[in-house]
Amino acid sequence: MIALKEFAKTDKILIVAHRGSSGTAPENTLSAFKQALEAGANMIEADIQVTSDNEIVVFHDKGLSRTTDGSGFTKNQSLSEIKSLDAGSWFDEKFSGERIPLLSEVLELINNKAYLNLEIKNINNEHYLDNLNKILSILFDFGYQDKALISSFYYNSLKYIKSQFPEIPTAAIKIPKDNRLPSEIANEIACDAFVCSITEINDEIVQDALNNNIYVGIYSIDKRDDLITALNFKAKAIVTNYPAKIIEELKSLSLI
Repeated sequence: MIALKEFAKTDKILIVAHRGSSGTAPENTLSAFKQALEAGANMIEADIQVTSDNEIVVFHDKGLSRTTDGSGFTKNQSLSEIKSLDAGSWFDEKFSGERIPLLSEVLELINNKAYLNLEIKNINNEHYLDNLNKILSILFDFGYQDKALISSFYYNSLKYIKSQFPEIPTAAIKIPKDNRLPSEIANEIACDAFVCSITEINDEIVQDALNNNIYVGIYSIDKRDDLITALNFKAKAIVTNYPAKIIEELKSLSLI
């Protein structure tokens, strides 16, 4: 695989599997990531949380109850407690026994088959910087420092990462009601990309990003009409819960 920044210079569309193939398998699980790879997604998006013993796991919510048989907050559970939870049955009984994966397990799975987009959640605890550094260290351990994109609503995390490792690509996710243009945010935190929802994207955002060489991604694109809208906005990254479906739509449009 070429470096992500080199891929960004091509005309190829980046098909980003949002929490894996989360429309067809339980989100942020190895099953969802496997299905995304099988579909042909060229980037896997995963969310980062930190356990009480400062282990880096792939999970979306602060709380455990929506997508596991557990309760309480992720940050208050040890890794062994997190690993005891069923993270699949809520989606479908055929995924019973699915576990919350470590970031390292996800990297072992994708292993140069796809790029990785890590969304950093709010990890502002007393080990905040240590945890950010641990995430980065894991990427370096797997040789993924130039094949991963770090994205977040928490811009201070992105600013810190850029200050330490300017070669690692970062993306600011548009904060609702924050009407700053991509270039204004990039001037503050040196991000390489800007990610926006399909409901908030507009011509002004896109033109500003294009004028300032900022890569644009749009989420969540799960149907043909939204795909056409995103393509009309010149999105380079298409974030979807249904990568197989969107890849077929792109093939029908002769775009891949």
